[in-house]
Amino acid sequence: MNPVVIRRLGGEDWPTWRRLRLAALADAPGVFHGDLDEERAYDEARWRAWTEDGVKVAAFDADMPVGVAAGRVPADRAGAVELFGMWVRPEVRGGRIAERLALEVVAWARETERSRVELWVVSGNESAERVYRRLGFHDTGEYELHPFDPGLRKYVMAKGVGER
Repeated sequence: MNPVVIRRLGGEDWPTWRRLRLAALADAPGVFHGDLDEERAYDEARWRAWTEDGVKVAAFDADMPVGVAAGRVPADRAGAVELFGMWVRPEVRGGRIAERLALEVVAWARETERSRVELWVVSGNESAERVYRRLGFHDTGEYELHPFDPGLRKYVMAKGVGER
């Protein structure tokens, strides 16, 4: 078995970001903000621009992309990096790939001189919660209703970039 390699994506890697993002939406439509059909229709320019916005990180097993995470600095989060779009192919889950992807986004936050990383997690997504807690993320008490399912809540977990 080949070791999984974690690599940041650049604009030329937009097909990889597209492939992973669409796979994530197809696999877990209620978890991510986004619509599979709408995003499938995006053109190359939009995918390329999205790939270059913030940081996109992919995991590769040999040449096969098997996971993804993204980071950005949204205007409404007081300068914190938002970790979003975390997804690992079901057949390779459980091998700490998600942790490595998240840590690469935290590293990017540190490099861009941000002090905090935040993420939204859907209540009841216990596997995601476990990963984030292992990495030192904690519940902030901030939550809102899920935009696609008002019966679900999503809440913010956060971590200082210097915290272990």
